[in-house]
Amino acid sequence: MRPKAVVLAVAGLDPSGGAGLAADVKALAALGIYCAPVVAAITVQDTRGVKDVRPVKAELLRAQAETAVRDLGIRWAKVGVLYSAENFRVMAELAQEHGLKLVMDPVLRAGTGQPLVEGPEGLRALKERLLPLAFAITPNAREAELLSGVPVKSLKDAEEAARRLAELGPEVVVVKGGHLSGQKAVDLLYHEGHVHLFPRERLPADAHGSGCAFSSALAGYLALGREVPEAVRLAGELAWRAIRWPLQVGSGRPVADPMAVLAREAERFEVLAEVRKAVELLEAEPGLAFFAPEVGTQVAMATSRPEGPEDVAAVEGRLVKARGRLRAAGPVWFGASDHMARLVLAAMRYDPGKRAAMNLRYDPRLVEALKRMGLSVASFDRASEPPEVAAREGATLPWAVESTVRACGGRVPDVIYDLGGPGKEPMVRLLGRTATEVAERAVETVRMALREEV
Repeated sequence: MRPKAVVLAVAGLDPSGGAGLAADVKALAALGIYCAPVVAAITVQDTRGVKDVRPVKAELLRAQAETAVRDLGIRWAKVGVLYSAENFRVMAELAQEHGLKLVMDPVLRAGTGQPLVEGPEGLRALKERLLPLAFAITPNAREAELLSGVPVKSLKDAEEAARRLAELGPEVVVVKGGHLSGQKAVDLLYHEGHVHLFPRERLPADAHGSGCAFSSALAGYLALGREVPEAVRLAGELAWRAIRWPLQVGSGRPVADPMAVLAREAERFEVLAEVRKAVELLEAEPGLAFFAPEVGTQVAMATSRPEGPEDVAAVEGRLVKARGRLRAAGPVWFGASDHMARLVLAAMRYDPGKRAAMNLRYDPRLVEALKRMGLSVASFDRASEPPEVAAREGATLPWAVESTVRACGGRVPDVIYDLGGPGKEPMVRLLGRTATEVAERAVETVRMALREEV
């Protein structure tokens, strides 16, 4: 089986595994692309910063790259830290000799400030020898400022810097927006005389290796034949998710996780299987029908890295009473219940492990049985709901979670119930780690409650 594409990655080796070639390999693998890694520099660094940088000798860099290019038939290359002037010159020669299309991440300093280009001579070789040969360059705001001479504080500045850089030779200039001010993080693409903006939610913190992941993904999407604007958009989405779902592997900055994209997709199948298994458990217990609310029963579970209701699986049409039992009205799928998704997502903000929930009608016997099971139980009063919350569609359950978490000393309770209100049915909601866990608790609770009745 042949890979979708092969991309050469020429960059530094980061022993902490967060940036450089490690990030390149992971980002390209996430796209199903084979990465041929070439070591241009060896760094001594961890998640707290770079302590030392040693470039490989220019002849060794050339030998590595030429061997890979000749054997693998490579057209596209991502270029990161080269460090020395000699390595910038050799990379320029390789690009010309082998017709390589370069996506260049002009990393001038580490995120913690350490220089990653060897002095004025290295910077001059980067600007005069390699940058003019690049197909695309992906500087952040600080790098765009240093390379263009334009102070970059705003999007307008970024556009001017991108125009100046394009005049030096690159067909594509992307000024990454993480360091620009504003409510949104906006990547700016300058291509063929046109400016394209890609705004995204600004995340609270950066992550080690995110710039490497972006440039590698861009090289990958271009190697797959995507048009430039689409490639930039998709690369930005991969990098954004890598930052949103980082790995805390050391004592310093979190590490961007380009593989989060694959992990999220793979996990969706596991979540669907979990909810389907929970549905089977609920359909098999006849006593549950007696405690089903008029609006129906729902069981839901989120992926461990949800971005919204679209990442919460539930039963389309809920579980409804039919011939004395609960029956699923439709299939299990993502986005099937916006109502239950809001509850789960609100709980996960306080406890990421509480990924599942289901509902039953309120009955004091259920509440007492849940307490006897050793579960933490809390309630909220709809009459205490602030008017601005009540007026906002879908805001009640997140408010209820917040209220009960405060009442429980910062912990998410296992059970949240309320006695209803005008037009609102009294309800018991079970929260847990998995859909099958809440389903098993519901079955046990119902059996205990019915035994008490007998």
